[in-house]
Amino acid sequence: MKCSDCTIEQYRGSKLVRSFVPSGDPKFPWHMHANGKVYPRTHGWVLSKVLPTLVDGSTVTTKVVPNAGGSAG
Repeated sequence: MKCSDCTIEQYRGSKLVRSFVPSGDPKFPWHMHANGKVYPRTHGWVLSKVLPTLVDGSTVTTKVVPNAGGSAG
């Protein structure tokens, strides 16, 4: 799966707090959507926000949502 195949959503409880959407820009391959604004982000920055949410006890839940037209596998 390529980053362009999915959107990453992060929830605190049932509230969506931010999402990471592929941008197609090689320098900033992700757009972070939060609080009604859009911010360009690098792979490393996104990874630094996703990895801590994958441990037991995290208050943030991360979900990966396939984009329409993305390939599986």
